[in-house]
Amino acid sequence: MEISRRTLLGFGIAALAGMPQRIAAGPLQVPTVDGLDLSVVVDNFANVFATDFARADITVSAPTPAADYHATYAAEWGYSLLARSFVGAAGPRSVLIDFGYTAQALLNNLGLLGIRPESVDAMVLSHGHYDHFGGLDGLLATRHVRRGTPLFIGGEEAFCARLRGIKPGASSFGAIDRPALRKAGIDLVVSADPHVVAGQAFTTGEIPYVTSERPRVPTAMLPGQNCRRALLDPAKRDVDFVVDDAVHELGTAFNVAGRGLVVIGSCSHRGIINTVRRAQAVSGVDRVHAIVGGFHLVPPQTRAQALETVAMMQAINPDYIIPGHCSGDLFITAATAAMPDKVIRSVVGASYRFGRRG
Repeated sequence: MEISRRTLLGFGIAALAGMPQRIAAGPLQVPTVDGLDLSVVVDNFANVFATDFARADITVSAPTPAADYHATYAAEWGYSLLARSFVGAAGPRSVLIDFGYTAQALLNNLGLLGIRPESVDAMVLSHGHYDHFGGLDGLLATRHVRRGTPLFIGGEEAFCARLRGIKPGASSFGAIDRPALRKAGIDLVVSADPHVVAGQAFTTGEIPYVTSERPRVPTAMLPGQNCRRALLDPAKRDVDFVVDDAVHELGTAFNVAGRGLVVIGSCSHRGIINTVRRAQAVSGVDRVHAIVGGFHLVPPQTRAQALETVAMMQAINPDYIIPGHCSGDLFITAATAAMPDKVIRSVVGASYRFGRRG
């Protein structure tokens, strides 16, 4: 059965009645982890000559070359991150966040990183864009993802078919294969509320606009196509075409002991600063150790928006910023100039270790 008991709990009474989810009030009891390793499985940028370096509170490990020089990490327009976290002497918990654009890149890079699909304890899909779920079908087709593995998704509209553009008649941008999820025995947790993930991470739930950030999303969705109208927002359920506002998008975060939050905004269509603020509100933790992911500052976002985000990020004052995917060269250049000791380039196959060593 596709909608499991925990999924029903995630929806709650409102969803069972066909009502949209609301932003949860009050902090979630989020766990604290001793250490966190983030491995970049899929991103836009690869560098076979990247080098290791370490500071007091972060270790950056360059991609390990394959034994055969013909094999290399595949870079593509998309994003996927594997998070391994540690608490005490217990073994690590692994969370796969997004799945890149193609199964070929995802599976190739997982293999080079030595990550076995059966080792994944939970998965998060940040939002319903193909460059973030495109590799999922191929991953499930390996039949190595454990049955019952939870997959956290921020709302029913993630499943709606999408167009690559904001005008009716634009080309298709695909849709999540629900039958494939059902066949693989994936435990869908579809909810706009924050959730603890694998006992050590947490999702932000729905991300409200609390700053001036208002990113324009370059896609449209088709209500009723591959998604249940009754579970969509009332303003969307009775129409056949809607320009995306990405209200279903999730951030993922960890609270690292003695360091603060590591916030992952896979594409940040709701705004990366709004995503960070939401993680702070959900967890009750103000200190931000690192901001990671795609910050959605490529066109149609403007230079002024990119520079404004740099200024707001300076005000938050994280220890590290690791921009990748859709962050945009303009933002990366400006942020590096303003905060040269904080910005670290995201590289496919690289790993970033925060907190406990060992």
